[in-house]
Amino acid sequence: MEITCPKCKQVQDVDMKVATCPNCRTVLRRCLDCANYDVRLSFCGATNHPIDVGEASYPTYSSPSTYCREYKPRAAAS
Repeated sequence: MEITCPKCKQVQDVDMKVATCPNCRTVLRRCLDCANYDVRLSFCGATNHPIDVGEASYPTYSSPSTYCREYKPRAAAS
């Protein structure tokens, strides 16, 4: 799967074991960028759990999105 780094904007080809960008060490999977995340409700449709807005925008290593198996990039990387 290809994910665009939210900080350095480089496209990274990642698998489920990769959590951070190799260039800037930013967490790659953000709820805010996931197709399963409803921004209006701050809710994950895949896990049926509310996600704090701050956590969705700026995930940490312990955030639910960091290693989420249901993560789907909202837009295709170009």
